[in-house]
Amino acid sequence: MRVIFGSFSAITVLGGGVEVQMRALARELGRLGIEVELFDPWKRYGLKDYSYFHLFGSHVGTYHLGRSMHGLGIRLIVTPVFYSRHNPARVATAVGIAGKVRQRGGFWTEHMFCKELCDMAELVLPDTRDEMEMLARGFGVPASKMHELPNGVEERFANATPDLFVKEHGLKDFVLYVGHIGPARKNVFPMLKAVKALGLPTVLIGPVSETGYANQCMKLVAETPNIKVIPGLAPDSPVLESAYAACDTFVLPSLYETPGLAALEAGLAGAKVCITRYGGTREYFDEHATYLEPGSEESIVNSIKQARERKKDSALRDRIRANYLWPKAGEILASIYKTAAQT
Repeated sequence: MRVIFGSFSAITVLGGGVEVQMRALARELGRLGIEVELFDPWKRYGLKDYSYFHLFGSHVGTYHLGRSMHGLGIRLIVTPVFYSRHNPARVATAVGIAGKVRQRGGFWTEHMFCKELCDMAELVLPDTRDEMEMLARGFGVPASKMHELPNGVEERFANATPDLFVKEHGLKDFVLYVGHIGPARKNVFPMLKAVKALGLPTVLIGPVSETGYANQCMKLVAETPNIKVIPGLAPDSPVLESAYAACDTFVLPSLYETPGLAALEAGLAGAKVCITRYGGTREYFDEHATYLEPGSEESIVNSIKQARERKKDSALRDRIRANYLWPKAGEILASIYKTAAQT
């Protein structure tokens, strides 16, 4: 079986969780005898040689590619990576109105791109039950064509030790954030205000965008001596692994996550996790994390304090190792492909 993986054109420029997911799943499927090719826009494809085109992400950046592949007749599978904090009924109403407006004037909304890609797809693979419910009730995606495909993490994070990070940066038992600094969805600014108010040593690892929001964050960082920014480390960096093991608490204050690969990596490395309550995070972290309301600075402060007061234990690490390693996700995806191939 041969499959093409595709996503938005800037994926290798921006990096992030979707790229990590695609590369890890491609590797695991290869081990299971399924050949995966990352889409090359300059290659002339003979699509009859492939079983599926699997699209990761369903938004304006992936819409044309997904629609083109569907139009050429290859079987389309979509992993939407979609979440909305709006009620599904409200999403359904908004999509209905947007559809009528589009017919009259060509106006589009972000939700319309996602809905239409899901409509075109033969299979839709959300990574949480929350996302599955949103797609069903908000976009009318039939349950019969949805299968949950959990996210994963590399097992090597379980073997991480703090030594390398302590040696390079002289810090331990700090608050850690890993991710982009700049996109408003990441909600970094109120977290910075919280750790400044609490007087906690804090490390941010991630690229800093050229945005007004990022400038606001970096101004606060410059005013706070105990906050350190490391502009970016590769996903396979030993220093990143060590940072997870060296920190006390990993914080992901986003407006929502789906459900946060960096938090899974940190939890597997032994960090306590404090994370947004939105995006299906509770399905992954259960009772082994502290949950915050991203719109409330008071909630962020209190959640970080609660996490800091908890003792480290192995419960979250054991849960992630048992349920969310990439080989298991690869086996689930291979099973989905093979079952679909029989129809």
